[in-house]
Amino acid sequence: MTYEQRAAQAQGIYQQGLRRVKTTAPPSNQKFAPGSRVRIADKLNPSMSHFSAGKNATVKYTHAHAYGGDSVDSYCLDIDEEGSVSWYHEHQLTQIES
Repeated sequence: MTYEQRAAQAQGIYQQGLRRVKTTAPPSNQKFAPGSRVRIADKLNPSMSHFSAGKNATVKYTHAHAYGGDSVDSYCLDIDEEGSVSWYHEHQLTQIES
């Protein structure tokens, strides 16, 4: 499979996940609902040194909501003034608004 084919396949999977988020309810056992405002911890694991820390964000969806499975503690966030970033762990987030 060529790079272009893999990229097209990945884009298709991503688009399918976004459709799933729009058409299905989030898993009942995820801590933060889509649209929740959260604060990212000031310090993250060394393996996440390339991720933003200490910023506010809006929850978009969990991995389970978009792609199925049981990973309700991995979140895609819309980080203020930065954009969409995946995957932050639940224990790295604190709700800041209702």
